Amino acid sequence: MEKTLTTIQKTLLVATMIPILAVGVAGGIGTYTNLSRVYGEGTAMGALAAGEGATAVMALILVVTTALGRPAPGIVRAGLWALPMAAAAMGATAAHGVGETIVYAVTPMAITAAAEGIAYLTRCVVVHLDGRDVEAEARAASVIRDLAYHQARAASHPTKRVRERSVKKSWRLAAKVGTGDVTLGSDLLDVQRARLTQGADIALERLFTPGMSAPAPALAASADTAPALPAASSGDVMTSRHHDATIHVDEDGYPTQTAPDQAESTDPVRPDLQIVSGKKTKKPSMAADVRTMVADGVHDVRHVIDAMATRHGRDRQDKSFVATIGKYVRDAKAASKKADETPTGQYL
Repeated sequence: MEKTLTTIQKTLLVATMIPILAVGVAGGIGTYTNLSRVYGEGTAMGALAAGEGATAVMALILVVTTALGRPAPGIVRAGLWALPMAAAAMGATAAHGVGETIVYAVTPMAITAAAEGIAYLTRCVVVHLDGRDVEAEARAASVIRDLAYHQARAASHPTKRVRERSVKKSWRLAAKVGTGDVTLGSDLLDVQRARLTQGADIALERLFTPGMSAPAPALAASADTAPALPAASSGDVMTSRHHDATIHVDEDGYPTQTAPDQAESTDPVRPDLQIVSGKKTKKPSMAADVRTMVADGVHDVRHVIDAMATRHGRDRQDKSFVATIGKYVRDAKAASKKADETPTGQYL
């Protein structure tokens, strides 16, 4: 969507630029007056043209390039300060006494401040209308280009001293990456908002999904007994109708699959909780549990992590644990896909 300046914004810009121009003109008149008293009007006019006049030319070039969405050349930026400094030195030579020297030297700086101020306001207008800061992009590109060069030189240059210098230079350049880039800051905020939204979504899912809001106590009871899901309350607020249904579990503690058209029991019944006791058996590994869950159709990594953390007594916030479970899930999916793609039967 193309942006435009409102009436208030246009009024503020005009009202701001008029005093800035007045300051620049006043600085030029002051410099001319100071030099004409000592060197005469002709010399003063030439000095004014060489100092403030050339500075005004550089300022106009800066304003036009900024308005056209182009970065200002480096020589223009340098001239905006070098030329008034030369005029200031010339003014200082025409003064008598410390106080007069300071006044004569500072007077030419007025037009430099005016030029920089007008150029900055023009740049703000262009950024507002186009949504791009060309100056910031040019600086960022220069930093990234230098950083890439010094990193390559630090890695491959044959001289050790040169490599060490490039390493130090790379660290200094890395500190400047993204400085003044408004777009980068906005993108980083968008990434952070997306992560916060994802975390809130997971928290709400665990809160409002029965069986996920808290670890099942039966699953973490003991390693010697097969866990079972807790009983569903007949008066649970998450239940749309007042009824209980039997929850059947397999030998590993996972709920068995039922047909979608299975008739629901209208009479309250006790859940079918099974406790496997007797001879101690070897506890299945996490990899085996993950393969079983994936084979049963559980492909959501978050659900698998919750189940494995509860069953094996691990912290679901542990990064290494989460990475391990993610790897097991990917391996299980790959194995399942490979098994599905393997041809069966004999070729005649």
